[in-house]
Order: sequence, then C-alpha cells, then structure tokens
Amino acid sequence: MSNTGSPGRRAQRLAYFSRLKKNLSFQVGVVIIGIYLVISLLDIIYPRYIGVTNAFNLFSFTNPGLKSVALAQPSPPTLNRGWLYVFGTTAYEIPILPVALASIPVDLGYAVAVAGASAIVGTFIGVNGTFYSKKLEWVISSLSNAFISFPLIISVMIFGLLMHFSLIAIFVGIILVLWAYYAQIARMLTLNLQGKQFIESARAAGDSNSRIVFKHIIPNMVTPILVRFSLDMATVILIFSAANFMFWQQFIPLATTPELGGLMNGFPEFGFEFGYPLGGIVLGQQAHLIPSTASLFLYQGFWWTVLFPVIFLLILVIGLISFSDGLRKFLDPRTA
Repeated sequence: MSNTGSPGRRAQRLAYFSRLKKNLSFQVGVVIIGIYLVISLLDIIYPRYIGVTNAFNLFSFTNPGLKSVALAQPSPPTLNRGWLYVFGTTAYEIPILPVALASIPVDLGYAVAVAGASAIVGTFIGVNGTFYSKKLEWVISSLSNAFISFPLIISVMIFGLLMHFSLIAIFVGIILVLWAYYAQIARMLTLNLQGKQFIESARAAGDSNSRIVFKHIIPNMVTPILVRFSLDMATVILIFSAANFMFWQQFIPLATTPELGGLMNGFPEFGFEFGYPLGGIVLGQQAHLIPSTASLFLYQGFWWTVLFPVIFLLILVIGLISFSDGLRKFLDPRTA
C-alpha cells in the first residue's frame, strides 16, 4: 500500500521541477530576494560585516567628529579606502555601499508591514462582506472600485500633509488604496466559491458560516493573494522611497535611520536634525528656493550619490516583480 501512490507523487514532483526550470521569472526573483534576505539577516545579527555595530543608525557610518565633516562634499568612488568606499560617499562623509546594504531590511520591513496589513484588511472585508450580504457585497464592490481609481502617491501626499509627515501617514495613505485590490480579489473568489458543492456539503454537515469562511473559502484564495502581496511589496518600496526622496526623509521616525530613498537624497533630515547645511553644501545668500539635495548633487557632478542607491532599489523591485510573475505562472494550472 505504501508504494501505490509513490509513482504518481514522483511524477508530480518531476512535473513541478520541470515547470520551475522553465520559469525564468521565478528563478530570477528567488535569487534576488534570497540575496537581499541574506543581507538583511547579516544586518541584524552580524552588522560588523559592514564595519559597524549598529546597522540601523547613521551615526555608525559617520566619523566621530561629525562637525568636522558637516561641510564635506561627497567623495567619488575609490578603492584606496577599502571596499566600503567603492561607491564613494554622500553627504556628511557617509559611505554609500554599507548604508545601502543597511537600508535593505528597513525597506523590506516596511513593505511587509504595509502590504501585509493591506492584504489582511482587504481580504477580511471582501470575504465577509460578500459571503454574508448581497447589499454589502455591492457596497464593497463600489468602494473598492473608487479607491482603486485613486492615485496611490496622491493618497500618500494628502495624508502626509494632514498627519504632519509622520510614519503612520504613509502607512494609512498606502493601505487606504491597496486594501481595495485584495477586497476585489476576495470578493470575486468568494462569489465563485459560494455555489461550489463542497461549500453546500459543509453547510449540510452543520458547519457554521465562520467555519466555512476560514476552513474552505480563505484557504482557496491564498495563491492569488500571495501573488498580489509580492507585487505590492515592490509598489510599497517604490512609494516609500519616493516619499522619503521628495519629502526629505520626514516619514522615517528617526532622522538617523538608513533608507534607500533618503540615501538617494543625501539624508537631508539627518542634517536638519543636527543643525548642518543641506547635504553639506552652503547655499548662497540669494537662494530663495531650496532644491532637493539630489538636485544639488547632480548639478555639481556628484552622480554616484544618486546612481548607486537607485541601482540597489531597482534590483530589489525587479526581484519582487519577477518573483510575483513567476509565482503566478507556476501556480496557475493553465501553465502546466
């Protein structure tokens, strides 16, 4: 009896491996995400690999006499100072490479928190509203369509202004839009599953509505939710970095926290917090409009201060999107 099903299971495993070999998107996504996760773990448990004892404090990456480097312009990439300076420095003599590595778990952490909260809220609303009431299902459908049509970055900007650019502002601004996508997925799948025979069998067996929802309906929508979740992680990272880039890192609760968007802009909030000029650059007395630090850096030829953080961010986003696309192809039975 123990050998009866083994040929079938072996054939199924071979079919899975065959599909994975052909799924280039999934392979690329797994490799990139795996590398970034290893870096994140090292930042947490062994930050000394980037030469610091605390990877989540910018003071760890600056010289002890910060005032002496407050006006120092970014230095270009070099090998003369060791591998930590291979991408050069940004404002306040902060080396780009180790700070970019330290920023990865910060961006990933925010992405998991925001995308996860959106998935939980949207799925709960979509499933329960659709399962229990047709009128509520119509309301959820209308509301989710309205929120989906609202630009995500505009939502973040509005809540940033209303909530004084606090960290919770970006959370609320993103979740307020992203929940609608999960609600739509949950609504459509719930409508499709409600008439299935196994749902009717569960009702006939005396299962309560809540048991049917958690035992039979939600487990059947894990796959599309997971695909959407990995895609939204990329979206959250982009929005979060863009917000920090545009709003001078005011979404970070502490000005000393590494983050890729803030790194692209030279951590201006770090300078403001401790009374230093924008990016270590003293503006003339006639300057009425203060541009972003990144604009100043590019204008003065410090291209590496923007280019390398963008590359780190771009690779991470490509990995998440590739993983999402590959996962969708792998889990879709039509691609078998």
